[in-house]
Amino acid sequence: MNLKPIAGIDVSKYFSEMVVISPANEILARLTIHHNNPSDFDRAIEILKKVEEDFAARPIIVMEATGHYHKILSRFFNCRGWDVSIINPLQSNSIKNAGVRKVKNDKNDALWIALTFRLTNSAIAQPSSETLDCLKNLCRQYYNLSDELTSYKYRLTSVVDQIMLNFKEVFPDICSKTSLAILENYPTPNDILSADSEKLISIIQQTSKKSYQWAEEKYELLIAKAKEFKPFSISNLANVTMLKVYINMVLTLQQNIDKIFEAINQLVQQSSQTQPSISENINLLQSIPGIGFLTAATILAEIGDFEKFSKPNKLVAFFGIDPSVNQSGQFVGTKNKMSKRGSKILRRILFTIALANIRTKRDSKPCNPVLLEYYQKKCQQKPKKVALGAVMRKLICIIFAVMRDKKPFELRTPEEHIQKCFNKTAVYCV
Repeated sequence: MNLKPIAGIDVSKYFSEMVVISPANEILARLTIHHNNPSDFDRAIEILKKVEEDFAARPIIVMEATGHYHKILSRFFNCRGWDVSIINPLQSNSIKNAGVRKVKNDKNDALWIALTFRLTNSAIAQPSSETLDCLKNLCRQYYNLSDELTSYKYRLTSVVDQIMLNFKEVFPDICSKTSLAILENYPTPNDILSADSEKLISIIQQTSKKSYQWAEEKYELLIAKAKEFKPFSISNLANVTMLKVYINMVLTLQQNIDKIFEAINQLVQQSSQTQPSISENINLLQSIPGIGFLTAATILAEIGDFEKFSKPNKLVAFFGIDPSVNQSGQFVGTKNKMSKRGSKILRRILFTIALANIRTKRDSKPCNPVLLEYYQKKCQQKPKKVALGAVMRKLICIIFAVMRDKKPFELRTPEEHIQKCFNKTAVYCV
């Protein structure tokens, strides 16, 4: 158990409550830190220095991970040489229920945060790389905007279905450049039928970058479908207005997603001179089947320092795909689900990587024959989703091995892997 003084900080948007406790868990000081008042920060430093003098031990500052609000305080104290530990709210929330009375306020929460660190003996967080923090922020925003884009695509599709349901028979991808250009200029069947044929064909040809003949065929099919659905079209003002709004949102979000992707590329290129390990690690991760540049950058940004994971099981737990435990007395639960206590984004991209590894290419050749065979064997005994979860765990072990050994991925069968490990052991024995 840590016997140093601890300063627990309950962080909110505009102010935070700090409580300092002694090694005997006695309250030494309390302070409200207003985030727009520099004198409050100076007062906090004075209190911490006074406690350090009294106990001949430097206090440890502890706070919860609260979105982006804790980052200001964490950066402030780190830059001034104080040790800061960021704990998971799941830890502090569980210990807050230890008291019989139901008391919920910021000062009390700050005390429980300090006691949580004391009782769980949590590790002190090392100041993270500013480049990795920036990369994590960009990658998370990329996925957030991608989710919003998907949402608006669904909304756009619902409106198009009301105005012209058979539009998909002409352009299966409603959000393609050609489709959006036509819907923006000619939103209803009436608009399409009354449009100048040469102008409409020109739009189709320019946006699709295909031949005039192809554009003319599409135009004729579009006219036929517009005539067919005209009597059923709900082309009221609301649908036409929302159609244009959704088109604008889709285009705007796509542009912003492209900007974020360019920024990620730029950040990785810039870091290759100051922190070459970032680009090197991304290249190593990209050697694994199913992992592209963005996926590799996201994995690296979310995990940060791989050296803090001494075993593959620790990395599995960080991803949140380790099994939960349900045991009491003689009862041992057998139907346990994933804990899902780790990074949600990591599980999301790991799922897509697993799917990419068990699929086959157009020539019917497997992308990863070893993992595909492993998945098929698991499917003989387990449901498909459980088998896919086993593939996800295998992939984490592969990621761990690649980053530990600093060597690109090499496809091996289990027999080849065992033989290679045996030969290494034999060499070392000699």
